[in-house]
Amino acid sequence: MPYAPDLSGCALDDRYELHALIGEGAFGRVYRGYDRRLQRTVAVKLIKPWWSDDPQWARSFEREARLLARVSDPGIVQIFDVGEAEEGLYYVSELIDGESLAGRLARGPMPVAEAAAAAEQLCRALERAHSRHVVHRDVKPANLLISGEGQIKVADFGVARLADGSSDGAGATIVGTPRYMAPEQARGRAITPATDVYSAGIVFYEMLVGYPPFEDGPAVEVALRHLRDPPAPLPAHVPDVLAGVVSRALAKDPKLRFASGGAMADALAAARIDPAAGPAPRSGAQAVRRPTARRPDGLQPTRRAPVLHPRRNLNPSARRRSIAALSGAFALLGAMIVAALVLGASGSVTVPRLISLTPAQVRARTRPLALQPSFHHHHSASVPAGRVISQSPRPGGRVDQGSTLRVTISSGPPGVRVPDVGGKAAPEAQSALASVGLRSRLRTIVAPRVPAGVVYGQSPAPGALLSRTRPVILDIAETPHWQPVTGLSGSGQTVTSSFRIRGSRWRVVYRMSYVGSCTFIVFCSGPSAQVDSPASAATVDSFGLNDGARQSRGFATGPGTFRLRVAPGTDTARWSAWVEDWY
Repeated sequence: MPYAPDLSGCALDDRYELHALIGEGAFGRVYRGYDRRLQRTVAVKLIKPWWSDDPQWARSFEREARLLARVSDPGIVQIFDVGEAEEGLYYVSELIDGESLAGRLARGPMPVAEAAAAAEQLCRALERAHSRHVVHRDVKPANLLISGEGQIKVADFGVARLADGSSDGAGATIVGTPRYMAPEQARGRAITPATDVYSAGIVFYEMLVGYPPFEDGPAVEVALRHLRDPPAPLPAHVPDVLAGVVSRALAKDPKLRFASGGAMADALAAARIDPAAGPAPRSGAQAVRRPTARRPDGLQPTRRAPVLHPRRNLNPSARRRSIAALSGAFALLGAMIVAALVLGASGSVTVPRLISLTPAQVRARTRPLALQPSFHHHHSASVPAGRVISQSPRPGGRVDQGSTLRVTISSGPPGVRVPDVGGKAAPEAQSALASVGLRSRLRTIVAPRVPAGVVYGQSPAPGALLSRTRPVILDIAETPHWQPVTGLSGSGQTVTSSFRIRGSRWRVVYRMSYVGSCTFIVFCSGPSAQVDSPASAATVDSFGLNDGARQSRGFATGPGTFRLRVAPGTDTARWSAWVEDWY
């Protein structure tokens, strides 16, 4: 992936100053900025340079800005402007001084009342989006900002789509984040506001517990768990009414969830908790005993007493003794039957069949029989890793209670020693790995001064033992091309930028145009540039900026750290320059 320069210090369209990089995604970078015209701090999202020439991505970027403007709400990050500068497409939005919900949850779960209030704010913001037929499709803590006043702000509608009841078709691209993805979204099916409700339910669950219900394993495995697995129960201190909201939001069938963010927000409002009183505890799935409600006048409410059958008043103590005795007799009889079936007459048990079970299943099967499994591992090409290959004694035999069973677990196919393929061309390296039964996967990386297509690194390292089911990752040097390093611009002031060169050669590309009276006279004294090497305290080159676009000055210094300084001339001129590295 090409490197995008940090444009901090630049000004887009001579209006939006970029002060500091505060966020980045695959599509764009977000800067803390300043609007010179309206004199206010803003956030500026700038498309990465290699997407600027891609019409499809440019349309997606403009679409994101339009969606943000369409769903104006205090709970949604507001857009102020959208434009196209020399540095690329950008949009300007309000700057939220605070932290993301992901940053907050990194410190642990939230108090129940605080989590419920935050979830209600999130759902109210989604309600406004849903009312405008817009589904976010990527609701997650990283896209939720917490302002200094504690207000939840929904950001990044980059993958949102109008809720038209359909996906992009059979070949639609599945977008979103697996940990927070609704089942229908993982299947590539039609999205609705209920899709956001599911993601909001996952976020609410994480706020209460500290982590999402499905988070371990590869992305595909996590998505499959959303399709088939129920989430683990919430902690006992979470009230039943809130647990019910989470349960309904996380229903696998969209029709069983809240229909929209507004419906879920209403349910949370109805279950609103007094932070001072704290939530009522609950125990597992059992009904919780809640404080008795009090009337506004301070008197306890009354209820009608249950009608008792007359026989309940006849000899109650004798009746209780009879029931207790009868229950004890049945319990003793049941215990005797269980003991006879499990232990037999001699205190022995039958060895169960454990082949193909997992260690957890083995423990579950042997624990009622008071048998002790002893696990050992061995490679097997026919039995999947983590499954029982063999057991001793064999199934069906009888052993004494407390006996130890030797259980052999498959470690998967035998490992293969990884050969060293560094420095080889990609086809030759893949062939060498295939000859010993290993698969490979290529990964293109930036590797200055390494010939294109040559293996620059490999993982695992040479000599490691690797299962045949896992591929060897080969880092292949990409074809050299001009890589952006840094950029700067100015008009009437001196601007300096330091940068690091990795390749054998590089260049300064610039554009400059005079303004004012210089356009009417013959001789003009314009800006001048000077390149220094801080390491040697020497001047590498100095040159004047010529009028025009796409002017360039080349250098063959090799790798190192350099400083570019552009000073204004005696005539007013606007200029911008950027450094490109060749590797």
